Amino acid sequence: MEVLNNSTYWTSEFAITEADVARIEAYIRRVGRACDLTELAKRVVRGRLRFGPESGPAILPFLSDPSVRLWDPAGHWEIGDHVIVGVMLKPLEEYKPFVGEVIRVDEHLVVVLIDALNAEKLFKTEAEFSADDLEKWRQAVRDLVYKKGQRKDIESRVEYVLFKHGEKVVTKLMSALRNDNRFVRLAGRWFLRELVVCPSEEQIASLAWAMVPLQEPKPTDALVRLVHPPLADGDAGLFGLYISMRERPELFKNVDPGLRPRWVLASPPPGSFVPNHAAYDPNTYEVICLPGRVASPNVVKRLWNLGLLDAVV
Repeated sequence: MEVLNNSTYWTSEFAITEADVARIEAYIRRVGRACDLTELAKRVVRGRLRFGPESGPAILPFLSDPSVRLWDPAGHWEIGDHVIVGVMLKPLEEYKPFVGEVIRVDEHLVVVLIDALNAEKLFKTEAEFSADDLEKWRQAVRDLVYKKGQRKDIESRVEYVLFKHGEKVVTKLMSALRNDNRFVRLAGRWFLRELVVCPSEEQIASLAWAMVPLQEPKPTDALVRLVHPPLADGDAGLFGLYISMRERPELFKNVDPGLRPRWVLASPPPGSFVPNHAAYDPNTYEVICLPGRVASPNVVKRLWNLGLLDAVV
């Protein structure tokens, strides 16, 4: 069955199947790294174009999942929305489809983070277009999609499907991955739980102490270099750290629930330490700790509660 130009297939019959997810699992295991939605969606579409519809059991999308929408300057966008945008990788090249996440919105611009490119892209909203310019933009998109659909090479055809039917394809793919416990997502990329290497208690404690002086919340990848001994290499260590921090809410707090996580300490670090500076209780003037002398966990907790811990580490 030729599925490229079969709109009924893509809009009504397409589904992510158990076989699709099994192939994604095998692919991530083979390459040994996390993959973004653009890469995984292209693999699924490429398979349909080469081999036709899947006949195996389908994975029904969960309706509570947010949909993935094609970029529209006149659309209503919020931080955390997933969007398919066209990006020109080199001057004068054609636009290519990428899945991104909205990270900033104002009246005139929407900023989208493209995980496949590890780059932010700015897109003008309707407020920046005249009515004529907006219609010209939409016609240019239609022309681009049409041209890609007329070509014979597989990558142009994959891009055609993602531009024309990507909302359905990527929404169903994201739903399937989100609700499969084999996969874990961090900042727009997907990895296998069985491949993660979680940090030891010693490493967790070292990170907690390293976070004491931090003035602003930090994303997970920015915390990797603070862990000692070092984490396992690559995504195995990064995703292991993320899972461990998520499982320790009493120690680490995500200040952006529902979005890409940024972390602060939620409680004093475990164990004792040797202060670099002295501190006293501002209410009683009692000396709490002295430089060079071991401070017990109870002293650590007291310094934390008084807001003095970062001043003495």
